[in-house]
Amino acid sequence: MVDVVGLLVLGIILVVLLPFLLLALIGMLWTVVYPVMLIWAVLFSGKKLDQQIVNTASREASLRKTLGRDPLTTIDGGYRTGITSCGVVWAGVVYGPSHWHLLIGWINNLVGGSVDIFQKVISAGRAEAMQQLRENALADGWEDVINVRIDTSDMTPQGSRKSIKAVEVFAYGTGVKYS
Repeated sequence: MVDVVGLLVLGIILVVLLPFLLLALIGMLWTVVYPVMLIWAVLFSGKKLDQQIVNTASREASLRKTLGRDPLTTIDGGYRTGITSCGVVWAGVVYGPSHWHLLIGWINNLVGGSVDIFQKVISAGRAEAMQQLRENALADGWEDVINVRIDTSDMTPQGSRKSIKAVEVFAYGTGVKYS
């Protein structure tokens, strides 16, 4: 009987204390992990963003060299003749700055002016969305994409009104085939 009562008391203590112990463990882990993640971002996020930009640019140059032209245009295509089929082509990417980029942007906002690091992240996202649009169009068999548009929307955590964590870049257009 004593063992059952002891186990019951131990079970109640664990049920009551376990959430607090887990919260303390997560807090201690976060205290160690977050500075390590910030240092990692300081050392490698700029290099990674630069590599992504170079990768996108080389894929675009390769595609232009293969086709001899850019298959994307913002013109509506009303002047074109011989179109046999058409359909919607789209591509979407989500880009976000690292915590280091956010810190640099916050400091830059204190001084004012252009926030160059955010421009670099967004331009990398736009370039990637456009390149994926090109690749999707060719994979679907379209010869050109006319009336190309780009939309962006910010992605914030639910309930947060001013902390933007990422931006979705959505590129779309009308894929066409000629006779």
